[in-house]
Amino acid sequence: MGLLAFLRRSLGLHSPPPQPSPVCCSPDGPHRLVAYLTEGSQGWILDFLWRDISASGVWGEKDSPELCVASDRDSLAAVMEGANAFVLVMFQGHLSQLLRDGIPTERVILFLSHVRIGLALPDLNQLHAVLALNAQEQSLLMIQGMDSRLLHRFRAGFDPNLFFSGPPLNQRAIDVLVVGRYVGSHNNNYHCRKRFSFLCDLLAILEDMGIRVALLGPGWDGCEYPLPSAVQQIDCSHPAYGAVYRSSRLVIWVAAQEGGPVSFLEGLASGCLMLSVPTGFAAEFQSGSNGIWHLPITANAQQWCEQIQSCLKTASQNELMVGGSLSPAREAFLEEASFDHLAQQLRQISSQPALDSRKESLDG
Repeated sequence: MGLLAFLRRSLGLHSPPPQPSPVCCSPDGPHRLVAYLTEGSQGWILDFLWRDISASGVWGEKDSPELCVASDRDSLAAVMEGANAFVLVMFQGHLSQLLRDGIPTERVILFLSHVRIGLALPDLNQLHAVLALNAQEQSLLMIQGMDSRLLHRFRAGFDPNLFFSGPPLNQRAIDVLVVGRYVGSHNNNYHCRKRFSFLCDLLAILEDMGIRVALLGPGWDGCEYPLPSAVQQIDCSHPAYGAVYRSSRLVIWVAAQEGGPVSFLEGLASGCLMLSVPTGFAAEFQSGSNGIWHLPITANAQQWCEQIQSCLKTASQNELMVGGSLSPAREAFLEEASFDHLAQQLRQISSQPALDSRKESLDG
């Protein structure tokens, strides 16, 4: 009996559960790409993302990996054992536990939706690859010592068949559209990040000004802050979102920090004007260009209202914006964010040999 086990027994402490055996993959086994999505991920954005990427025709091409989904460590180990398999970890909070549970580090592709304060991560340079949503996340990871050769921009993601340019802006019935679900205040950090209270104050001022506003997403009937009665609430299935965007002139979001959001891609593709704080995808555009504007996080509700009025007025005087057409910069940005492009990118990453086979070239 070891000293640690003796002390535990003497103190009446329970022994820690035994660690699972390490998973052994083989470069000669069947080629697989496994999405790790726990039951808690079902019905959330990462689940939708994988569903749309895995539906791409790219995976039917010659030499493409077999696609699998695992919901816990045991099902993940079963499909990886003996296979030339890589696991796409869809939430960084799962990473450390999976590595402790014997999942080979060099077989992990981490989807890093956004850097989370206080969430400790292992050495990411030991992973097969890291997927970052935007340039800001890439820069933060490189500042922390991430090898740029293992780091990939992975904008997630939109379906061009559902989201495309709509009618001229002056023919759209909604002036301002807010996209996103409402979550109760039991999650205070989420409320601080999304700034729901600030948003409701802003909507009240817009209503007084006669600006037509709509909320797109579930949960707003349970909003705990005063919500103007004239604000239209739209709760529909995601495939119907495109028609709502194409009926809207300006899409706004006031959140303090966003990884994307997906609503930016969808609104961008639908020919909408965009206004947000300089975060996520929006930060990759200069404010005031391509129908995209930013406001600092310190801007108050009145400043937001003035900027909204200015955006709508400016757009009415710009022929390209009025027509709802996409600028070349928008089109180039969106091309990299389509699900087919992301699927092709992920296929290439998962076709590269695992880190142990690449170590010499990476170090050299």
